[in-house]
Amino acid sequence: MHRTDEDDELLKSIRRYVTPDRRYLKLGGSLLGMTDRERAKFLRKLGEAAGEVTSRELGVLLEGGWRERRTAAWLIAVADRTDFRERLGELLLLDAKLGTDRAARFLTPAGLWQQWIDGPPAKDHDTPDSYYEFIDQLCAFAEADRIASAHQEQHDNA
Repeated sequence: MHRTDEDDELLKSIRRYVTPDRRYLKLGGSLLGMTDRERAKFLRKLGEAAGEVTSRELGVLLEGGWRERRTAAWLIAVADRTDFRERLGELLLLDAKLGTDRAARFLTPAGLWQQWIDGPPAKDHDTPDSYYEFIDQLCAFAEADRIASAHQEQHDNA
């Protein structure tokens, strides 16, 4: 098998942003289960990574699998990278925040959401609406970290 420069770039970005301390696993529900101290440490490191990642690296991560995309989405949110808003809108269910209706095709009775709910492993049969509060909590953490990072940067530059 022949590795390309793109493969090498993806692997380098994964090692730098996705896998340290199994970061990709902590972005989501487990973030809510952390102690305040654990969460603060994790979000500080995430904020540092968000400040270091380049647009090129984010683009490479967004072309990867779910782990890479999840990590890239968080780095983009924490760094407030509005230049990736449209790309993220294509990948995530951000309709409520952006005033769009891109998810509708997935939420039809026989759509991908229902197929996922019905498929293995067994899941609660929640509606997509039941996840909004959870997503709002995660967005609040990302927003709080973005603000804290900006304040720290101002303090460092003073």
